[in-house]
Amino acid sequence: MKRCLPLFLAVMVVACTAPPPHPDRSLYTLIDEEWSFRIKEFPLFATYNDDTTQNDRLGSYAPEDLVRREKFYTTLLSNLNQLDRKSLSREDLVNYDLFTFYTQEELDYYLNKEYRIPILADDGFHISFAYMPSSLPFFTEKDYRNYIERLKAYPAYVDQNIHWMKQGLKDGFTMPKVVLNGYEVTITSHIVTDAEQSLFFKPFQNMPATFPAATKEKLIAAGKEAILKSVVPGYQTFLDFMTKEYIPGCRETIGTSALPGGEKYYQNRIHYYTTTNMTADEVHALGLKEVERIKGEMMDVLKQVGFKGDLAAFIKFLRTDPRFYPKTAEELLKDASFIAKKMDGKLPSLFGKLPRQPYGVAPVPDHLAPKYTAGRYSGSPIKSTEAGHYWVNTYNLPSRTLYTLEALTLHEAVPGHHLQGALTQELENLPKFRQQMYINTFGEGWGLYSEWLGIEAGFYQDPYSNFGRLTYEMWRACRLVVDTGIHVKGWTRQQVIDYLAANTALSLHECTTETDRYISWPGQALAYKIGELKIKELRKKAEQALGEKFDVRAFHDTVLSQGTVTLPILEDMINAFIETSKKK
Repeated sequence: MKRCLPLFLAVMVVACTAPPPHPDRSLYTLIDEEWSFRIKEFPLFATYNDDTTQNDRLGSYAPEDLVRREKFYTTLLSNLNQLDRKSLSREDLVNYDLFTFYTQEELDYYLNKEYRIPILADDGFHISFAYMPSSLPFFTEKDYRNYIERLKAYPAYVDQNIHWMKQGLKDGFTMPKVVLNGYEVTITSHIVTDAEQSLFFKPFQNMPATFPAATKEKLIAAGKEAILKSVVPGYQTFLDFMTKEYIPGCRETIGTSALPGGEKYYQNRIHYYTTTNMTADEVHALGLKEVERIKGEMMDVLKQVGFKGDLAAFIKFLRTDPRFYPKTAEELLKDASFIAKKMDGKLPSLFGKLPRQPYGVAPVPDHLAPKYTAGRYSGSPIKSTEAGHYWVNTYNLPSRTLYTLEALTLHEAVPGHHLQGALTQELENLPKFRQQMYINTFGEGWGLYSEWLGIEAGFYQDPYSNFGRLTYEMWRACRLVVDTGIHVKGWTRQQVIDYLAANTALSLHECTTETDRYISWPGQALAYKIGELKIKELRKKAEQALGEKFDVRAFHDTVLSQGTVTLPILEDMINAFIETSKKK
């Protein structure tokens, strides 16, 4: 439930620069061996990392493949644990700790047999497959031939995933049935009778002008055949399985505590997504505390606008007044684009180093939109012909609140996910695994911190927009309460929806889709608030220690200087930053 099979991971991988030689070859030998293993095992991962030897393959996920991978990571972790950690330099120690964290998570994936659930409420192996047309290279005839071979391999890929999902049905390790209501749209969107209407036909619509006409004709014909004879049947097979067998057989419970070994599994997820040793009870208590604090700031906004009524009445007013909702998709996209461009102009005052890669603003693809969140960042490899994209959900416009748009944009675009992710891609002299590593509590904590940073940049001048920022912060605080509530405290789905509806000004549609996300993805929702609180704590520490010597640009550059890291490593980085800055 952490992820789908490795095709899912390949979409966001970046091109890497080989690190220089290191004195401790025992550590880096292990790192290099793992990278070579991953390249060999996962062809799409290899493609996105400039290894072209398997560009015509999707990869295999047969039982023997998973056994081999589990054995590899078991041995790798054992070898890492035998290294003398105390003898490592500071740089090597960071690499060691991050690589050990990564290796443990890879092993946990196999030990927990998470491959039995290769879908989420708003994602899945079949959705990741649909990213391929916009992510693969399409420069040569061979690129197209390779793409066609991958399309033809899709039915076998579907069969392998179905095999594991059937095992999950037998083991009682399934998605909760309730979160799959309406899930069919993520599959039926790809079942077409005209190949040209398929998302997978997109690469054939803009082929290089240097291709001879006869070559284009042959490739288009082969592409259409692969779509209609492989891709469409693959999705039809998956649809039949989902509607006739999987969804009817899914569990009625919603929490991980109802799964075999569920409580231990959830504690494992807390550790992975927060990089702390907090217990579920500690996370829950922190969430309740944050909810009460933010509620006080919300009441201040009510006084500011002169609203006569309590918080519930104000939230109802926001949900029902048409001024707070876009009339058209174009209006929503234009407003998001303006906010993003406005923040672009503020970035030099907050950062000393900015990324080269640009980003665009685009609607969430139709095949995802009904079950998708309000917005999300979709990154792109640095060598791709595509920019990164801030996706804005234009589905169900009456549920898309304009007063939260500033906060959403700062989180997903800049200075949030795009800026952080693009800078990571440009880092040099790091082991390859770190340039494609994503630690949720750092990345999502940075995104939430970026929303708050908008105050410093002059955003939220409209009190309703400021309330939107607070409702987004409240939303993340509520996550600490409801995620633990779902997975260890026996909360019902409706109880979660009601809690979100009562404490945030999210639309009821979003309260529902978010609830299903937390049910289907245990622990991930905890990353945001835990990470943001740590970044704020470290900034306050630096400000107090440095006084007039504190430079916010240097602080931000330091936070982002090593890609995504665990919170203990981030704290060590800022402590070193403080000591260095004192000497200047």
